[in-house]
Amino acid sequence: MIIHPIPLESLTPKNKIKIKLENGELHIPAEEANLGKGRHHITIPGKYKLPFRIDMTVKSKFIRTNQIAPQLRLYIGNGNVYFNGGHTSCTDILTITKSSIFGDNKTANFVYYNDIPSKGFNDISVIFSSKMMWASVDDIICYSSDKLAYIDMMRDHTIPDEFMDGVNIAICGGTDTKLTIKSLTVTEYEKNEPEIPNELLNLPGLSAFEMFVKGLPPIIQDEMFKLDEYLMNDMKKSLKFRRTIDKNGHLTYVSPSGFQYGIREFGVGEYHGTSWVQSPKKPDLTNEIIKKLAEESPEFAEKIYDKLQVCNPPTRECKQRTKVELKSKSANVCMSKTVFKMLPSEYDDVKKYITAVSEVVKARN
Repeated sequence: MIIHPIPLESLTPKNKIKIKLENGELHIPAEEANLGKGRHHITIPGKYKLPFRIDMTVKSKFIRTNQIAPQLRLYIGNGNVYFNGGHTSCTDILTITKSSIFGDNKTANFVYYNDIPSKGFNDISVIFSSKMMWASVDDIICYSSDKLAYIDMMRDHTIPDEFMDGVNIAICGGTDTKLTIKSLTVTEYEKNEPEIPNELLNLPGLSAFEMFVKGLPPIIQDEMFKLDEYLMNDMKKSLKFRRTIDKNGHLTYVSPSGFQYGIREFGVGEYHGTSWVQSPKKPDLTNEIIKKLAEESPEFAEKIYDKLQVCNPPTRECKQRTKVELKSKSANVCMSKTVFKMLPSEYDDVKKYITAVSEVVKARN
């Protein structure tokens, strides 16, 4: 075991950002540029061989408020670890690149909620062992995986030559996030690497759907499980939904009728909703559904009408645009999309709307 206490004055800024060492703390200004090649970061001197761990005491703070949570980013070789995500709709999440460290950095991300606040100084540890990677904040484990690519490559002795002498490590805050580092240590392990915590041993395997739901806000995770039960079981006979999750983080329930419900990982979107895949054999039934709702519950019909994603102004010909009408109002809507917020109350509205859809579809068959 080799412990490398990193002197804060040895950290090197990229892109000429003006860091400041004061009272034993390193202050890193917020990134205000784009998130591409011009990204600000602080480089840790040297290279480090796996397995290793990174321990740091840091504080993150907004300088503006166009994001929900301040961010901390670690760049490990070609991979990355984001605390509090990388998108404006994120809060309290940890993102790990699947192709971590040795990969091409193009593989889809895992996104997990860790429900850890970002106030004051936090003690953060990220451990890359030969069998599992895990991370903790203030001794609370917020992420773990034994499926990352670097683990297979260590086991199979297929680490690329360019990484045989170790990997580079860099740190930065996110856009509009000021970062303060109080301490930083990297520990390499030739033998006696850290033991996997007991709470991470013998964990039950999660399905792709369960993993997806873990990436949603905690307040709606139970609602999403209930909605899944409703769509896949209660609506099994009428709408016959098929559930899919693609590599871009889209969860979609598609009915042979052409109707579908979709939601994205909270790391990349804060809304969910319905739409119609239109074709001559799958007509858009939105106007029939709105009419039915208006007869049964005018107030709810108005609520759904207000959730339509209006094309305004229509700038080009579009074969997937539908003119939806309610009383004296009308709106041009792409694929008859409805948009709901990520709130528990909205899930009741989704189910009530889909119930009306199923009744209209059933009446036409």
